[in-house]
This record gives sequence, C-alpha cells and structure tokens, in this order.
Amino acid sequence: MFAQVVVKLTGPMDHLRLIWQVGETLLDAVGFDEDPEGNRYNVLLALQEMVTNVLRHGYKLDESLPIEVTFELREDQLDITLRDQGPPFDPSSIDAPRSDLGTSMPPEAGGHGIRIARMVMDRFEYSREKGWNSLRMSKSVRVIAHT
Repeated sequence: MFAQVVVKLTGPMDHLRLIWQVGETLLDAVGFDEDPEGNRYNVLLALQEMVTNVLRHGYKLDESLPIEVTFELREDQLDITLRDQGPPFDPSSIDAPRSDLGTSMPPEAGGHGIRIARMVMDRFEYSREKGWNSLRMSKSVRVIAHT
C-alpha cells in the first residue's frame, strides 16, 4: 500500500488544527507494535511541535507565508515532510536528545519541541532546497487493512 497526502496552507487559519486532523485521519490506517495510541499521539505531537516552531520562530506568526506538509504512507513506514520558506534553520543539528532522559518527556514546559520530535521519531533529516527548509521525519509502522 502507498498513500500520499499533501497539505498546503497559507492565510489566516488554524494551521495546527488542520494539520493535526489530517495526520490523525491518516494514522487511523496504521498500527504500531507497541503502544499504538501513544505512538499515534507522539507522531502528531512531533509534527505539531515542528509546525509551531515554523509559525513562531521562522515566520514570526505571519500566516500568509506557506507551509506544506506531505504524509507518505508505505507498508512499513510513515514519512512526514514539513516545508517552509523561513530563514535557513536545521533542527537536526541542534538539541540532540539527552541520554539521561531515557524515554521520558522533559518536565519543563517550552523549548523542547525539537528534542521531543527527535525522541519520538525514528528518522529526522533536514535539507534546504531553492529557498525552502525541508524537514523529513519518519516512523516505522504497519498498515492496517480496514474492511
């Protein structure tokens, strides 16, 4: 099975809510070997954290600038690519997960989005192409056949 969903957003709208709803719908078709509900939530949380960073820090809350999210689902992997036209910023080069946290989330609020996303996703890769930041996050999954 292969599915691809592309969401392109600009304008005054609730980007986070729309992206969450699309991701949630797509994740209904996948399974995880351990803690399915927890893993679904963690994938959505990672995406929400990265979109929040783009809107807050890259775009300074200017919703007129474009955000593109591509979900690609294969039998064994979910890839989520977030693209934006903010200043160059490589989240994969900073804020490496701390080994002393284990699998627990940081207790303090704020400033941990990149660390959370890197902790819950299997792959986290950045590139810059033709004025666009591109962050690809991947998670191992298995497709659930709905009848």
